[in-house]
Amino acid sequence: MKKVISILLTVTVIAVGVVFMTIKNKPSITVISPTKDDVITPGSDVEIKWATKNIPDTYKVPVAIRRIPPPPLQEEGQEFDPVIFTNLENSGVANWTVSNMYPAGNYVLTLNAYESLPITDPVSKESDIFKIAEMTIGGQKDEGGCLIGAGYSWCEAKQICIRSFEKYCTKATPKAFVFKCDDSKSINATFYPTDDKFVDLVLSGEDEMRISLPRAISASGARYAKADESIVFWNKGDTAFVTEGTPAEETYSNCVLK
Repeated sequence: MKKVISILLTVTVIAVGVVFMTIKNKPSITVISPTKDDVITPGSDVEIKWATKNIPDTYKVPVAIRRIPPPPLQEEGQEFDPVIFTNLENSGVANWTVSNMYPAGNYVLTLNAYESLPITDPVSKESDIFKIAEMTIGGQKDEGGCLIGAGYSWCEAKQICIRSFEKYCTKATPKAFVFKCDDSKSINATFYPTDDKFVDLVLSGEDEMRISLPRAISASGARYAKADESIVFWNKGDTAFVTEGTPAEETYSNCVLK
């Protein structure tokens, strides 16, 4: 009898262990932001953040948006394009400029992670519910509804309002990368491989800076700079750095691709 009980206990322990390891090793994706009750206005820049577990960095991450009640949803037809990004790198962050095509209301983002096309067995997760509000700020607007006083203008290629000194207006598919630097700083760099004339940067730090820099002549690596050379972004392979001022001072150093 004791032998039978011992065998049953061993089998139970093994079964529990198998179940635990299965759960522990299960692929998952978590949406970090937007968070619950965030209020976003059209034309604003929002960081979509996520974290993956047991999912390789080589996986791609598409992002879609859907509106949920209240208010009542449109019964027929498509209100807006639900696709935000189609083929992001699994970097954990993406910069999203919110289009003015979304009606005011409650929304969620859906993030998937998949290995390759055709998509099979994707790992999916929805964000918390957040709100997109109507733009309440006053001022003169251009024909695209962009607030001129705040420096926005209509980008036909992207179908959104942008500030040209922050974002490049192009139809080219963006590729976003994150570089981790010394002093807990980071660089979010968005390249446009088929239209490599500009790079869009988000420079973290005490005062976050968003800037779009044109491609400049360089003998080695990729170099993007303001006309007066007051800000220069260098990128070579998996490394990057930024210099600012005259004479140039390296303000983002030893940056490595995340």
